[in-house]
Amino acid sequence: MQAAPQRIRIYQRQAIPDMVKLDVSKLGRPWHKLPKLMNDSFDIFDSRLSIYFLKKLRVNVALESMTFAIDQTHKNTQLFSTPLGSIAFSIERSLLLHILHDYYGLGKESGNILPDTSQPVTKTEDRLKTKIGLDLTRLLIDKETFGQDLEIKSDNTTIINQWAWCVTFSLEGYEHGSFTLLFDNQHVDHMLMTMRDPSTDSAAGKKATPDRSQIERLFYSLPLKLSGKVASLNLTVAQLAKIKPGDIIPMSINDPVPVYIGKEQIFDANIAEDHSKLFLCGFNDRTIEKPYE
Repeated sequence: MQAAPQRIRIYQRQAIPDMVKLDVSKLGRPWHKLPKLMNDSFDIFDSRLSIYFLKKLRVNVALESMTFAIDQTHKNTQLFSTPLGSIAFSIERSLLLHILHDYYGLGKESGNILPDTSQPVTKTEDRLKTKIGLDLTRLLIDKETFGQDLEIKSDNTTIINQWAWCVTFSLEGYEHGSFTLLFDNQHVDHMLMTMRDPSTDSAAGKKATPDRSQIERLFYSLPLKLSGKVASLNLTVAQLAKIKPGDIIPMSINDPVPVYIGKEQIFDANIAEDHSKLFLCGFNDRTIEKPYE
């Protein structure tokens, strides 16, 4: 019998489905599942963006699509620090100017459909970019969508151009321009960990509190070291200095033997010999109850 010939599907360049290319260092880690992690929150992102733009910027928008990329170089981004590392926000100037014009009604009054991106950046534009960057980053990255609450702060001292992973958001109603969230390796590792263990609440994860019986078993299984003072002898320094090899030092064995845990005497015990080994036996409690007034 001849095996059935295998079929190969050939795509045109513009019709290639969304794929994530992995280099050798990422093999064995589910980077290809990161888009699904974000797409599962698509409706949440859409609702939050719509409410934010309507309340804050007086603009009706909706989330149209999200695209993803690995190992991207972005310059002049707005950086933020979190307990995990760094993330960044980037917005295309064409989108930012459209939002700015719609907010002030300049587009409708002047009839200018496409803002002129060749003009110098104004202070108003720069302030809007800073505000939108912080607001949208905090809006889209939280416990519900990211798996952990992160304290996001502006970071004006760190310089990062290479990012491990990024998500680009396209808005319905704004055909020109998009904005992007960029993540470093620490944030990507956290997302991968969240996918492996959805119940993980933090990098350390939640641990179940042991019940009373478990604590009792742990307590009674704690190792203790008993030490017994078999014999003791008081000598002066002068007497110790006169001792020579072969001298016989008379001493008496304690009976009973004091037994210590650490430096505290807890028991008195007898010494028994068995097969040339000495053992402690016949323990008597020596703890004295202290009166409290």
